[in-house]
Amino acid sequence: MGKLLALLLVAASIAGCATKSAGDVSDDTVEIIPGSARGADVLVLFLNRQTLLYNGDLAHDRMRVIRARLKTAGCREPNLVREHAEEQDGTWSFGRKRVLYYSDWTCG
Repeated sequence: MGKLLALLLVAASIAGCATKSAGDVSDDTVEIIPGSARGADVLVLFLNRQTLLYNGDLAHDRMRVIRARLKTAGCREPNLVREHAEEQDGTWSFGRKRVLYYSDWTCG
């Protein structure tokens, strides 16, 4: 019985480490779309939302969050190819403009 329980625990932990699809790592702030422009593997859309964990207006925070999501989706070495921003209609709380960052990434 003990061996069976140990085997089930190992199987569950391995399943937890499995890579996820782009849809599984996307949410209302980050959207990952496979197969985008020439020279890139994925297109990432990122709102400049601010949370307790990151500030979407800071490039370093955006890159950190995107790299982590891409690694979770199975991308070994995520590298930024290019990024551009577009202002959106409306504002966040405290009057901050809404900005959508588009970035192309390779998985190395």
